Amino acid sequence: MLNQVISNAIKYKKEEAEISFCARCEKNEILLEIRDNGIGISPKDLPRITDKGYTGTTGRNYQKSTGMGLYLCKKLCSKLQLSFYIESKEEEYTKVTIGFPRNSMIFLNEE
Repeated sequence: MLNQVISNAIKYKKEEAEISFCARCEKNEILLEIRDNGIGISPKDLPRITDKGYTGTTGRNYQKSTGMGLYLCKKLCSKLQLSFYIESKEEEYTKVTIGFPRNSMIFLNEE
């Protein structure tokens, strides 16, 4: 999943590409956020980008886009009982968030 998200960030980058990673704790899950400063996703495409085979306006401009990467990420997250969210603003950023349920984790106490 991370490979796909990072590959997309590189594929749809702007000149001064940046990718950042952030983890934060919420009440019921640990969230991993991967954010880029790329070309973003249009608001009309955003609801469908995890649909099987959907490439959207931007994807059709790139020959290597199959519409399968984010579909498979979402499908895998579902099977692993992880949450998967995508937020984007065209020409500014895309942020992918994967949520890991806290109730399925083992935490080690530092002593």
